[in-house]
Amino acid sequence: MLIARLFLIAALALPLRANATNALPTGLFVATLLNSHPLPRIERVPSQDGWEHWFKLEEGLLTLRTDGRFIASFKYYRQHVAPKAPVRPGPLLNETYKGKFSVKGTQITFLPDPNKQSKHPPPIVGTINGDRMNIPYIVAQGQSTHPLR
Repeated sequence: MLIARLFLIAALALPLRANATNALPTGLFVATLLNSHPLPRIERVPSQDGWEHWFKLEEGLLTLRTDGRFIASFKYYRQHVAPKAPVRPGPLLNETYKGKFSVKGTQITFLPDPNKQSKHPPPIVGTINGDRMNIPYIVAQGQSTHPLR
């Protein structure tokens, strides 16, 4: 069972374009940073069982549409390994989320559509600062929660 979450902050950048009818940002945004480091980025986080969650984010894309819908997709590798053990990444994994988004001031809120893992996924709240967004990206793996900054 996938219980824990690793919170990964991904900075996305491209100019925000406002739609004349609803003033929502629209366009394609590309992840440039993970926890303040350029992509691709590797993170190793201790898990509750004494092992480590090894995670490498290759790519993150976010499309904001004029109708207030979003599509977010991520390409990454993930392994559960012994501490400091060498990693032999398995296949490149893909995750895609769809749903609605809203903007209030500098806050952007994503409401994912129900999926196989959750009938009521929690909202994801990020911030907009000029032409950049900071959005927490949640990866489920293991048995405990480890926020990464």
